[in-house]
Amino acid sequence: MRRPRPSLRLRLSRIEKKPKKVVSRFWSDFAGVKNRRELQDELIAIIRSIERGDGVPDAHYRAGIDTSPDALLANKGIMHLHLGGKDSDIIVFLIQYADRVVLLETNSHIHFRTRPEGRNIVALTQAWLANLEADVADATTTANEAKTESDRKAAADLRDRRLAAIAAFKAKAGLL
Repeated sequence: MRRPRPSLRLRLSRIEKKPKKVVSRFWSDFAGVKNRRELQDELIAIIRSIERGDGVPDAHYRAGIDTSPDALLANKGIMHLHLGGKDSDIIVFLIQYADRVVLLETNSHIHFRTRPEGRNIVALTQAWLANLEADVADATTTANEAKTESDRKAAADLRDRRLAAIAAFKAKAGLL
């Protein structure tokens, strides 16, 4: 029997020094890291370091990490790392769990200028889920009103795929 994976977000100021899977399936690159080889290499090095259990080098953490609180981490469980050094405006937003790290996006400090902090990260996730949930409702209605068995089955299949996508996303992102 497979053990359920823990889904509690860790609110530690640093990535734990133990091997963790890095999930990048839901990662969005708003900062253009994929277009800048040096940043891409830096992100790959961070991912490999996490997977090996070496944690993350101090150069990628925010200045004042040991002396000032991080409201986004404390309130939402969303951590951030800097690519290009502590003073860089290229940020990797992520969630740390006991057994994995989920990369959310690369962006600027923009999420720290919203109130509450990180509102847009949460809003983007919620909008994506809302769209899938609307698809589920539409497919359910279509299946219920279908004139033929093949139309009903096609709509039910679409509904089931959307439900599976929602469940997978919530499980991987720790929203369950």
